[in-house]
Amino acid sequence: MSVSEFIPIIFIVITIIGALAQILREWPRSDNARRAEIFLNWAFLLIIGIGGIWAFIGHTLFADLVAESIGWPVGNPFQQEVALANLAIGVLGILALLIPGTFRIAPLIAYAIFMMGAGIGHIWQIISNQNLSENNAGLVLWLDLCMPMILIGLYLLSEWLQKHKTQPSLRR
Repeated sequence: MSVSEFIPIIFIVITIIGALAQILREWPRSDNARRAEIFLNWAFLLIIGIGGIWAFIGHTLFADLVAESIGWPVGNPFQQEVALANLAIGVLGILALLIPGTFRIAPLIAYAIFMMGAGIGHIWQIISNQNLSENNAGLVLWLDLCMPMILIGLYLLSEWLQKHKTQPSLRR
């Protein structure tokens, strides 16, 4: 595993550790809805927010290195568009912490569409061009496909727990 493949794992591990630490600090006075929200907040901050900004930096400042690791031609001008899409998603992820309510679904949808689209693109490149580059066919492929589903599931769980907390008649 290369350093570039390891960085998303670092964001995930810090998300889990940070969320668990915050949950333990709040444990006696928090409920499951709050605990799910804590995990979601950390995911918006690190996985979507900082992760998106980090990808922007990589595609911008280390464009040739990133292009080679994906199996793209060096100097591909399309890469800057990918960088800007990552920046937009990263900024939306951070804004999700600052803007309460239903706004949070927007960065999650943007992240899921972009990442799953990238994952499908990786699969297409594997099939059509036998592109087995480390950041096309490696861990990044699985993260691109699985992480959006995990975060959508966490969002839905958080919403469900919150709804059942505020509407006792829905409890069984």
